[in-house]
Amino acid sequence: MGDTENGREKQADDENRRGDGVPDSLPECHRRGCTERATFGVLERYQEETGHGAVEAEAVLCQEHAAEESPTNLDGSYADYVFRVEPLQETLDMDTA
Repeated sequence: MGDTENGREKQADDENRRGDGVPDSLPECHRRGCTERATFGVLERYQEETGHGAVEAEAVLCQEHAAEESPTNLDGSYADYVFRVEPLQETLDMDTA
């Protein structure tokens, strides 16, 4: 994986997903200063300002911070624009256990 901002964020996200060595541990909330466990994934896909392709912004957030989320790049919306907040799979698995 190249040393790009997206590559570094993916590596950090992968490390968070590994957690404390317990496979079912949830990552920490992406918001700075928050140590709660993330229970939601947020995705926004929008057109880059330069018009050279789509950008995907992803974060995992605790319930409180996920509730505060809203689209921030509506000026970059296009046919494949996406804004989605979904529970993490690990959260769903824990609810059914």
